[in-house]
Amino acid sequence: MPLRDSDAGALTKYFGKVAGEDEYKYRGIECRQRRTLSYIDAAQKALIRAVNEYRDPEEVCEELRSWVDRLERGAVDPNELVITNRVSKKQEDYTQSTQSVAALERAADLGLARAPGQSVSYVVVDDSKKSRERVMLASEYDLGFYRELLVRAAASVVSPLRWRESDIEKELKEYTESSLASFG
Repeated sequence: MPLRDSDAGALTKYFGKVAGEDEYKYRGIECRQRRTLSYIDAAQKALIRAVNEYRDPEEVCEELRSWVDRLERGAVDPNELVITNRVSKKQEDYTQSTQSVAALERAADLGLARAPGQSVSYVVVDDSKKSRERVMLASEYDLGFYRELLVRAAASVVSPLRWRESDIEKELKEYTESSLASFG
């Protein structure tokens, strides 16, 4: 697979079907990373199956559309979107305003302070904010943030077919525009 921002190959990133079996091997891509959300993991594996079946990036984007559509309709169980991070220091020792820090602040507001070594779990509700309103410990979430994760996971899958995130976005936009046009 090419590197994310280059055509140079990444030796530690690949996926493929095991010869003679119905099993896949994944290395270095989102579905192999510990921190990948279960929704993104399942979507990427479905996209890989679509690559195997069709060998056509447009068909893979068709599969991606179904995952984006579920997200946009609110048909995704929020538990599939939960991000869990281990706290490495006290809340007041963090200097950057990250999603994890926002979650720590929110947890502290609810009397659920986290100490180093403990985990904090959250969903992103508005990643453009830099305060505790950026995340929730409940079921609301930021569609754009999770859609971006889906597109990034899809780019990992179709990059061997020479498609990038921009190609995927263009394909999704064309689909959305043609769908809206059909309503007159």
